[in-house]
Amino acid sequence: MKGYKIIALFLAMSLMMAGCQTTAQTETTTETETQETTSAGVEATGETGTANAIVHSESKVTTDANTQTVITTQNSFQLDTYITISIYDETQAPDDVFEEIFQRIDYYENMISKTIESSELAQVNAMAGIEPVAVSDDLYGLIEKGIYYGDVSNGKFDITIGPLVDLWGIGTDHAAVPDPADIEAAIQLIDYKKVELDAQAHTVYLTDPNMEIDLGGIAKGYIADQIKSFILSLGYDSAIINLGGNVLTVGTKPGATTWSIGIREPVADSTDLSCVLSLEDDSVVSSGVYERFFYDGDTRYHHILNPATGYPEQNDMLSVSIITPSSVDGDALSTTLFLMGLEDGYAYAQADPDIEALFIMSDGSIYMTSGLDSKFLLMNNNYHVEEMP
Repeated sequence: MKGYKIIALFLAMSLMMAGCQTTAQTETTTETETQETTSAGVEATGETGTANAIVHSESKVTTDANTQTVITTQNSFQLDTYITISIYDETQAPDDVFEEIFQRIDYYENMISKTIESSELAQVNAMAGIEPVAVSDDLYGLIEKGIYYGDVSNGKFDITIGPLVDLWGIGTDHAAVPDPADIEAAIQLIDYKKVELDAQAHTVYLTDPNMEIDLGGIAKGYIADQIKSFILSLGYDSAIINLGGNVLTVGTKPGATTWSIGIREPVADSTDLSCVLSLEDDSVVSSGVYERFFYDGDTRYHHILNPATGYPEQNDMLSVSIITPSSVDGDALSTTLFLMGLEDGYAYAQADPDIEALFIMSDGSIYMTSGLDSKFLLMNNNYHVEEMP
């Protein structure tokens, strides 16, 4: 594959989808010959055998004036978020490539979502305390990954947090502070070690009838990794995958050695950047207090729940961004390191050569692991870089 361009991926810019202006992730580019994006609804049948209406755009095709790289971009609304896929090549990427990408996302959503009654995960939850459920290789492997991060985090990341998530309802129209007794009851149901896996029978069993697995903490990262593998299998070696803020780069930026990835200011409704990172073939996943929250009086309750206390984690951190080769790892670690707090989270990331982390604190200070020093550019005077003591 040939062709080169310069791209800056700005997290949380405005994306026009289905005729509505929506805050989401998108790209800004320096290309010419732009074709405006229009929306189209397509009825697709995924591997689940269930027809699903996938609302996505037609291709937006741009050409870099300097390198003649052709960038083909389509958007969709899936996984309850806005998705942007951009492929860079000598010629326009065909529509059927994007059709297959969106169908694959649909397939994984219908496997992983706990709120879709026909999904594999919903069946596992429905059979809690009753019997093991045979599942696909994909779901079995993802649950294994979730249990692994339960061990890594000493239970701070726990895929059986489902009852607590449901109780708070953050991100829904019925979000409210639960009764303390209900929170305590939900905490008693959280224990990833009670998930029984049978590798030979390929089954998953929840030993308590009221337990519930919620894979929301790693699902988008896992799907992003699968889409990257598919794009590479087609012979494309340069692309951007953006699943509502889970950003995964494919290869290097055409015409240069790195992609410029913007990290948004961790303030609700802000479209400003706090900084830009220069990265290559990496995943960037951010978690923060600005994503989903509600107010009860003057108190804001965000969606990052501590399974030990049952409440949203209250520390001085506004957001943490994790840079890893794999998006599923970044997804799990963004939650884990937020719950660890700055000192322990920083120490954990600094000790692993495959992990880089950037922490933005409530006083505007930014701390980052040493591997980001040469890749970081501050973009906002509201923030300042500090060294760890």
